[in-house]
Formats: sequence, C-alpha cells, structure tokens
Amino acid sequence: MCPGNQEVLLNIMLNFRTTYVSKSGQVVYDPRSICVHYATTWFFVDLIAALPFDLLYAFNINVYFGVHLLKTVRLLRLLRLLQKLDRYSQYSAVVLTLLMSMFALIAHWMACIWYFIGQKEIEANDLSTWEIGK
Repeated sequence: MCPGNQEVLLNIMLNFRTTYVSKSGQVVYDPRSICVHYATTWFFVDLIAALPFDLLYAFNINVYFGVHLLKTVRLLRLLRLLQKLDRYSQYSAVVLTLLMSMFALIAHWMACIWYFIGQKEIEANDLSTWEIGK
C-alpha cells in the first residue's frame, strides 16, 4: 500500500475520535456522537480518497473514465482545509500562503493538461515524421 493511502487511512481512524463543534457552538466529546457525525459528513469522501487507484494500473486492469473522475473526489478534502483556514483569514501571511498554494495547484493542473495534450498528439502521429530543430 502506498504511504499516501496509509496516511489517509490513519486520518480516517483519527477522525472517528476527533471532537467537533456542534451547530450550537458546543464542543462535542461523546464518542458515539463523534462517530455518527463523521460518518454522515466526511467519511464517504475520505473513504474514496483512500482507494488505491494506482493498483489498478499496476495489475493492468482496464480503467474506465469514471474511475478517473473518482480520483477527483480527493480534491473535496481541500474544502475541509478551507473551512478550517477561514477562521485565520484575518492574518495576511495565511492569506498569502493560501494564494500561493492555489497558484501552485492551478499551475499543476495546467501542466497536467499540457502533458495530456502532448501524449494524445504523440499517440495520433508518427514521431519519425517530425522535423525538430531544422
């Protein structure tokens, strides 16, 4: 199992024991209430994020486009982080770090799209006919 998946599984176990603030503003310590709250809010998202999609490729299993969409569910975990960062938004360093992180994330997505376009171009054309640097 990948170290990243182990981290997500550990996170799931910890979230079943982590207190939360109720709608009335009270911190909930009751283990049963914590489990029910987590199971009805973020558990499903975390469970999908923990699925080892890389093993599908390792065992040469045909992967359909829908499986690739499931991988994007991992991005929903960022919403939880943004909810927690909201209370620190008055600090300029936090806002600057958040903006730089968002810029890096968007740059990464653009690089992935650029790579995907290049791969499709290579698959569609014969590389021996390309004239590079002439």
